[in-house]
Amino acid sequence: MLRVVGGIYKRRKLEQPPLNITRATKDIAKEGLFNSLGDIKNKTFLDCFSGSGAIAIEAYSRGAKVTLIENNLEAIKTIKNNLNSLKITEICTHFDDFYKVINKINNSFNYVFIDPPYIYNIDLEFVNNLYKLNIINLDSVIIIERDKELDKELLDKFNFKLLKYSKTLMYILRSK
Repeated sequence: MLRVVGGIYKRRKLEQPPLNITRATKDIAKEGLFNSLGDIKNKTFLDCFSGSGAIAIEAYSRGAKVTLIENNLEAIKTIKNNLNSLKITEICTHFDDFYKVINKINNSFNYVFIDPPYIYNIDLEFVNNLYKLNIINLDSVIIIERDKELDKELLDKFNFKLLKYSKTLMYILRSK
């Protein structure tokens, strides 16, 4: 069971797509992440590869202006159900391929959360592409959730904080 851990929707339950489609971020990891980020009220937040929409909804619950991206049909149904059950209409949703969406958005976000399927390689080239497409800028905070360590070449370019929750690693990257 998923739930919102903070903000105006605290303790509200969320649906989850089948586990073979997404990996849910555990409550303790969400709480640790958002405590580390601090006040995100009125900041822009992009949730890439959104899955159930739980991270996007968590950010929205805490006052952020949220955009989410998801392309899996089962996950999209779950996101719609979660948004409808909470009566949220202000989250900007893109139900399409990640690369198609980021090529169209053309505006920077204060926070970008990246928790892709394991087939995606999150490396310096991936992040540099986000800069080129104006999804992030030097003031943006990049959050990457993985089950393995990030490439040293990428980490050397940022000041970062690592949060560990069992097998889950959350990197919070800020420009040097």
